[in-house]
Amino acid sequence: MEKGRLNKGFDIVGNIAIVKFDGKLTKNQKLTAIKEILNKNKNVNTIFQKIGMVQGEERIPKLKKLIGNSSVALYKENGFSYYVDVKKVYFSPRMSNERLRVIKQIKSKERVLDMFCGVGPFTIPIAKIAKNVTAIDINKNAIELLKKNIKLNKISNIDYYCGDSKKITKSLEGKFDRVIMNFPLSAYEFLEAAVKKCDKKAVIHLYAFVKDGNTKVIRDEIINSCRKNFKNIKINEYNAGEVAPFLERICFDIKLS
Repeated sequence: MEKGRLNKGFDIVGNIAIVKFDGKLTKNQKLTAIKEILNKNKNVNTIFQKIGMVQGEERIPKLKKLIGNSSVALYKENGFSYYVDVKKVYFSPRMSNERLRVIKQIKSKERVLDMFCGVGPFTIPIAKIAKNVTAIDINKNAIELLKKNIKLNKISNIDYYCGDSKKITKSLEGKFDRVIMNFPLSAYEFLEAAVKKCDKKAVIHLYAFVKDGNTKVIRDEIINSCRKNFKNIKINEYNAGEVAPFLERICFDIKLS
């Protein structure tokens, strides 16, 4: 059978494959799919099945182990390495190109705020270029992995906090030149707190789930939140991948002045 008929695609994070099966598949079809993945990806020795959507502010994945042992993998992307616990933290290898798009915009004198940092796939590469990066996540497992990844990649200019991103952002000193808001489920709810910490001519990269390509509601939320502090707001949209039928992850690049 063709792989496309057996499952809805899979992600590979280091030695771990994460598969999403079609609900109509039989047990034998699933076993066949697993064998295909193992045969065609020699580095994979552990497979998890996605059994639900990522939910909550901590963004804990809903996975079921099918084969293998540890849920921790060593993942490499754009010249950097990351420890990722696929059961305890959200991580998408499909965001690799999108992360690189943002990273290429960073300038050496920037102060950057990553409000939902996870294990650091934005934070760490940006810190290699920028003056300083402040990283926040409410998931304590993500922060612990971030700390390991900072040491792994020999980075020294990152300040990290574990807790509510909105509260911590309000308490931070100074202004930021760029803000990363990779929490597509409801990042716009944190936008006012982010905008208040933006320096003149700042850029915000806000991610949101958009159904049927209708971005008007999110754009209106962005404008309402930003106009309280900035008069000029320019918004560009970038497709960061489909997450479900008719549901896309869109990055809103917001330029303020």
